[in-house]
Amino acid sequence: MQGAAAERFVVLNLRLLAATFAVVGLLFIAVPDGTLDVISDFGELLGNHTRAPHGDEQLWLSLGFAYMVVITGICLVVQMDVVRYRPLLLVLAAGKTASSLATLGFFLFDEQVFAYLLNFLLDGSLVVISLALWVLAGRIGRRLDPG
Repeated sequence: MQGAAAERFVVLNLRLLAATFAVVGLLFIAVPDGTLDVISDFGELLGNHTRAPHGDEQLWLSLGFAYMVVITGICLVVQMDVVRYRPLLLVLAAGKTASSLATLGFFLFDEQVFAYLLNFLLDGSLVVISLALWVLAGRIGRRLDPG
């Protein structure tokens, strides 16, 4: 896929990612314990009975929400001009790599909480998606400056 088709594909996926990040961020800040409970319930269905811990640590909650706002913003900015803002996809991939590996570490070395494993898998897949979009954005080509 190249040119206009690649651009349409990248823009569509960035808009979908932005919407997803925005919804998840709102869930995190509005109903953090409920969100963790739903994830833990799903984990129990799959045989993992270690529930995600609830906390009163509002600082971490606000930082997690802020991160979701930032990555939503990255997606919205890049989709406006994919070629120009393409490097921000690497920033998105770096953030998702950090999140994925951190939760893998928590899962392996702290408690085997299903939410940690799920975040590792989801954010790991988002690293791959971000890098794939970065590659596709490189196939769009530069627009000629009309000035």
